[in-house]
Amino acid sequence: MAQSDTRVMAGLIFMEEKSIDLLDAVTRTAEALKGLCEDVRSLGFLSDRDAGVETEQYRVCLTLSDNVVLPGLEEEANTLLRIDVCRRDPAEPGSGPAIDAVLARVAIDLSDHLRPKHLQWVEQEAILSTEEVFEAREPAACDTPEADTLRDQTLRARSALTGIGELHSRLDEQLERTPPPEMPVLPWKDFLGESEGIIEDTPQMVVPAIENIAEETDRLRLSAWLLSLAVACIALPVGVALVIINLVKGENLRLAGQAAALSGLFVSLQANGATAAAAQVIQSVLG
Repeated sequence: MAQSDTRVMAGLIFMEEKSIDLLDAVTRTAEALKGLCEDVRSLGFLSDRDAGVETEQYRVCLTLSDNVVLPGLEEEANTLLRIDVCRRDPAEPGSGPAIDAVLARVAIDLSDHLRPKHLQWVEQEAILSTEEVFEAREPAACDTPEADTLRDQTLRARSALTGIGELHSRLDEQLERTPPPEMPVLPWKDFLGESEGIIEDTPQMVVPAIENIAEETDRLRLSAWLLSLAVACIALPVGVALVIINLVKGENLRLAGQAAALSGLFVSLQANGATAAAAQVIQSVLG
């Protein structure tokens, strides 16, 4: 099964309408990580649909989505709770429990509580039914009592790994039986460009559209040109820049007026020898 040593994902799929309390899901995720002897460092919420739990070695993200189309299902899923697990330090893949064991513990604990219709595991096409999840969840279903010693907790964490091999085997078999998704057949001209009988090797570059800031009336555009030429008389580099902007993006009287005001200010300061004093005042204000 294709997966990463530093990032894996799963998903709880609900075909019917399901109201999920994300705070409760995050709390149960933290308890599941504690069952693997992971020290939970923080709980966070980006929005009412995105949350996460961080330990010293792992980051678990929970994301809620509605009306999701999955390749392995004929009907549209009403709700999907996606579980992403990644290592905080990808350079140390050998420390702590296996990342797929962490994902399995969190996914199975949340599945026991929320009772989804299907479970998505690592691959988008790999979807298990509730019965298959129940068969593979036995080692990870037990909770760790508060009175357990560290040795007992370690043994429980190791026992949670024993069902992962069977879970992977089931998913690998299902992936082998699942045909690859059919790609839509498009005319060959949509993929290859033809120029004078020679097929181009690279697709044509898409040129981004240039924003048009030109004024609506001819009188305002003419005023912008006159003001740009006036700026060029007192500050040539600024005036040339304004002319280029007028040619490329259109004439904008407000932009030309702001450039004229700033150019006139600095030219006046330079003529009176007050540039250094003005810079010192600005620096003292900003400081």
